[in-house]
Amino acid sequence: MTSDKRRRMSVAAVIGASMLPDELMTEVLLRLRIKSILRFRAVCRSWAAVLSSEEFCGLHMAKAEAEAAAAPPKLVFISPTASFDCTRVYSSDPSDGLLFSLDGVRGDFADMTPAPCRGLTLLHDLVAPAYYVFNAATRAVTRLPPCQYVLSSTAGLGFDARTKEYKVVRLSCGTLDDKQRIKCEVYVLGGDRWRPAAGGVPFRFWTFAGAAVATVRWTERQLRPVFADGFLHWLIDPATLLKRPRAAVLSFSVQDETFRWLRSPPFLVSRSGVHLVELAGHLCMIRDLRPQGTSMLEIWKMIKDYSSSSGDYWSLQHSIDLLQHVERDLTDPQVIRVIASAGGDYYRSGENKVILVTSKRKVITYDPVSGILETVLAIRETSSSYETEKSAPRVCLFKESLAPVHKSNEEIALSSPLAKAVKEILFRLPGDFAVQLKLVSKKWLRLLGSESFMTSYYAHKNVDRSPKIMFVGSGARGLGFSFAPLKKLLLREAPSQGTWLNTKVVCSKPCHGMNLLSTEMEDYLYNPSTGYRCSFRTPVTLEDVPDHVLVMMRGNACTSENHAFALGNKNAGLGFNLLTQQHVIVQTLYHLKDFRSRAYFMTCSVFTPSSWQHQFELPLPLSGMPPAYLSGVLYWMSEPRLGQSYKRAIVSFDIAMQTFSIIPCPPCIAMWNDTNPCQAFVVELDGTLCAVLADPVAQELDIWNLKHDRWDRAYKVYLEGWLGYWCYPLGANVVMPLAVDPKDGRILLNTGKKLGLYDPVRRTIENLYDLDEVLRLEQQHTFLDKLPNSRGKHCSGEVPLQRENPLDSKILPWIPMLYEESLASYPRAPIARRLGR
Repeated sequence: MTSDKRRRMSVAAVIGASMLPDELMTEVLLRLRIKSILRFRAVCRSWAAVLSSEEFCGLHMAKAEAEAAAAPPKLVFISPTASFDCTRVYSSDPSDGLLFSLDGVRGDFADMTPAPCRGLTLLHDLVAPAYYVFNAATRAVTRLPPCQYVLSSTAGLGFDARTKEYKVVRLSCGTLDDKQRIKCEVYVLGGDRWRPAAGGVPFRFWTFAGAAVATVRWTERQLRPVFADGFLHWLIDPATLLKRPRAAVLSFSVQDETFRWLRSPPFLVSRSGVHLVELAGHLCMIRDLRPQGTSMLEIWKMIKDYSSSSGDYWSLQHSIDLLQHVERDLTDPQVIRVIASAGGDYYRSGENKVILVTSKRKVITYDPVSGILETVLAIRETSSSYETEKSAPRVCLFKESLAPVHKSNEEIALSSPLAKAVKEILFRLPGDFAVQLKLVSKKWLRLLGSESFMTSYYAHKNVDRSPKIMFVGSGARGLGFSFAPLKKLLLREAPSQGTWLNTKVVCSKPCHGMNLLSTEMEDYLYNPSTGYRCSFRTPVTLEDVPDHVLVMMRGNACTSENHAFALGNKNAGLGFNLLTQQHVIVQTLYHLKDFRSRAYFMTCSVFTPSSWQHQFELPLPLSGMPPAYLSGVLYWMSEPRLGQSYKRAIVSFDIAMQTFSIIPCPPCIAMWNDTNPCQAFVVELDGTLCAVLADPVAQELDIWNLKHDRWDRAYKVYLEGWLGYWCYPLGANVVMPLAVDPKDGRILLNTGKKLGLYDPVRRTIENLYDLDEVLRLEQQHTFLDKLPNSRGKHCSGEVPLQRENPLDSKILPWIPMLYEESLASYPRAPIARRLGR
């Protein structure tokens, strides 16, 4: 193709991108196949930058996973050539066929991980020895730097969610003469060398680490480590130790680079009949009972609470009777391996299929719900002398991904010592100052506006996860809002009356660096660190209200709650669409609310960066408390005083799928009657969904958390004797748990007028903020300002503002808000818009 023709195609592509709407152009790009995207990167530099960005790659991966849930699984397998001087990597899709070849790698002594890690697969050449990482979708492959030769070693590929880096972790055992016999090395993909793990291998883990390496070696490397939930997991065979250990799995945190162990299941672990696998994001253990004379294959799932050293246990999820499937040859093969799952989350939807491979070179999918087996691949006989009846074929699940196997030129430039030093300085700057540096030059704009830098900045600023508090007041001249950190109030620096709020405001918890500030008429999306803001006015319309509801509305007024967290009949929540990587506002509004007849009518609107949608049908009426956000889902507590149901339940809204569902409450919270004065609501604490029952009689908060589809009591907060933190019937005063301090486990409580840390052990509250005391100081300052020749006299003839006592008003002068330091902005620049730069 000539250069003129390429130039004309580039101009036409850019012009076409600028003419299409941003949402449509982005949707078109996300639907393209990997081959087409790789070609489009050659159009121009802006296309190459955008289509290679971390944001686009993440959106494309999420889109591909959603589409793959309804399609048959695709697989990748390796096969040696007849001369054993080359290894070929094939796809099970006939249209793809041969993906690539690795010259100089003996195919009969090559092995790979059975499941990719976010699109990348680790391949090990045992003869060289050497490690390779490849992306089967892009057909890109890279060879890792050489590592020190040892007699026994095992390696796995994992992903660090905090730094967005792929890491290869190698566990090895040296000779008895070595000074440090057990070693753990880490290679960050794109780096230039292996390095020791940050936490090393503590002495107490030497025995388990040695047993893990021995287990892999004695099974001819069939039991490789499995990556699940941020950890690499090695199986420990008791036969490698002198006595049966309490641990069955050795786990390595890819993020923290530290070791821990998981307890043994309620059966004896044997390397001949047990192996680990990751199924739908969960660590599972497969138990083959055929050596014990039965025909059962069991799937055990690890239920793990990583915040507790003893909160993990194994739960039997499914049993497969292999005798019922004689026609599928599942009783004859000496080896049966479960390598992955296909589709969505099986343990929630029940539709996920389990992929099995056998030593007869067959790949079979099994549906645990229907019991249907289907052969998806039969690998032909190869000339490999390595594959026997005791070994399963080397098969890996194929996943569509644009993940690179090496760093880009820009990433290499930013990894230099000087660039790292500059980034460390930038990480220490406040958000508003870092944003101003974008105006210095285009280079600074690209650096500070890149997804990788903003992600690193966010991780650096919020690494301790301690709750950060700001106070919200009115902005200059009554426009917008102003923010003051808590330390100013602790230093007795009360905000001036000019910053007092003149309307009621409810604040959300931070969501990906942004906060939602809602009034009765408008919603404001803010980044308090940088000052970015965007406002949304509620589109009030009665066109979709049925006629019979309009008739009832004329004679009935909506009853609204008046506590610090209610906005009349309006309720707004802030969430994040994990598929489009955009903030979303979900707003509900009561048009009719009659507690006597239990009649109600409410509408639901969803705001996106460019539009809003309404008329989402709600399954249950919602309470007036704000929703809780967690992992792409918003949660509300239902209102038992309205509708047909007299029980409380939790209503969830999946933002990406735009679907509602109902989650049962704990029995003590679900029960309700007319004489019950307790109030219930939902919050997010320590990354989990919690249901709170506020008892005004006992003055207690009963907090339950939902983990692994099971409710457990998490905390009990005793408020009796602590004035200002009491609960009142009908929600007159609500005590809201905001966060849990990870340093000491204290719970941050907020009433609007008071803010304090509750110690669950001592049952005491440390006051951080008291509105009564702050206003008393403000009144003293105002009194001194009025005195003649006072040091605090106003300049330029300014007269102090006169206002009623805020304690006598329903509008608080300023309110506390949790925030996160970030560089997030709203709306983000659409991908399609950046293609025309």
